[in-house]
Amino acid sequence: MRNLRGIATALAVVLGLGAATAVRATPDTTTQKSFDSVDVDGDGKVSWEEYRNRMLHVFHAMDHNGDGRLTPDETPPAKDKSGQSVKGGTVTIEAYNAQIEKAFKKADSDGNGALDPDEWASAPPKSGK
Repeated sequence: MRNLRGIATALAVVLGLGAATAVRATPDTTTQKSFDSVDVDGDGKVSWEEYRNRMLHVFHAMDHNGDGRLTPDETPPAKDKSGQSVKGGTVTIEAYNAQIEKAFKKADSDGNGALDPDEWASAPPKSGK
């Protein structure tokens, strides 16, 4: 599970995802720019395909040796709930894809198969909790 925290942190940093809250967040300028960069067709929502394609791009950018796995030396440092540094394990592209699908479904609060800017701003927390 530690390795997934590192991936979640890296993805949150790259995409500028906001922390989940009980109240839907209004996207700030940085979050809106992040949303707009993933909304490739410009329809005002991020589909699963747009999200997955962007996230796989992130995976491949982090996978420096191109072996289809992210190792601890290829991911940024992560911290647990108490703020202690954790060392992640290896994450395969299959496990990564499963995690991003889970994150997308969690963020898609209205269940319509796409993220609007508010859902994007309220995406899962940076810590991967």
